[in-house]
Amino acid sequence: METKLEGGFGLLQADPGAFAVHYSTYRENIFFRQSWERRLAIFGDDAPCYWITFRTKRIGGVCLEPNELSSFFLEPPYTDVYQVLTVLKKYLAEISDKGKSIQAYGILPYHAEAFTRAGFVLTEARRVMIRPTEICPPPDWGTAFHIIPPTHEKSEEIAVLFLESYSGEDHIGYPADNTMDQHRSYLTSYFAHNTAGILTDASRLVVDKRNNKLAGVCLISIWEDLPLISNIAVLPEYRGKQIATKLITHALTVLNPSYEVLRLFVTIGNPAESLYTNLGFYSGLEQMTFGWQPVES
Repeated sequence: METKLEGGFGLLQADPGAFAVHYSTYRENIFFRQSWERRLAIFGDDAPCYWITFRTKRIGGVCLEPNELSSFFLEPPYTDVYQVLTVLKKYLAEISDKGKSIQAYGILPYHAEAFTRAGFVLTEARRVMIRPTEICPPPDWGTAFHIIPPTHEKSEEIAVLFLESYSGEDHIGYPADNTMDQHRSYLTSYFAHNTAGILTDASRLVVDKRNNKLAGVCLISIWEDLPLISNIAVLPEYRGKQIATKLITHALTVLNPSYEVLRLFVTIGNPAESLYTNLGFYSGLEQMTFGWQPVES
């Protein structure tokens, strides 16, 4: 059953499998997914997928639910993003909780102007970066640091390091809430789901020998069958010592026999982006999050 919208537009519930084919065809592979099968596997059977129609003809697709829009794309020859968006925005306002903001996720740069014109406000921009693994020269840690594998028993120390590393101006490096509860929850999940020996070997904690203080951490996980820098952080007082560079080159070396590439997510504006570029990581197209707060009439 098609939901009629104003101006001749409509929404028609889509089969997630068919939706995935069109989504993967008409949107860039910004996550560097390594196969067509992997690109098609991102939508589950319960995904809120809809075809966007104009005078009953399909012109694109979107995932919609109350207070949330994502996976937006248009199909040639239709190109008027702003016209479609104004209609979708009005529909979202009708079905959403007025006390909460409406979030639009995964918006691509060439759609950003239309979202801004429609009254949405940019809240975050991120991109995926990728680099081949390789055998790198062993890092020289000198005599100041212990380099040890991460363990769940160190979770509280790691959480404290994350909290201090992502405070103040450095919060841009961490897209979630910078709280101890958030970091503890993340670490519980990380250690529960990343138990392979190669991930433990590629991940490292850097401990200052003088005071036994945790100075830096790099945690490697598996995301969509390939390794990902799940989190990397260095305390402010230990920056400028190439700790992050050494942690990443260590991971590239350990992962090389089993994996061809390493990926990471970075928030636009994070100073670490230049570090990743200098280490040979290639940037994917940025994806943006926009917010809009409906006003009750």
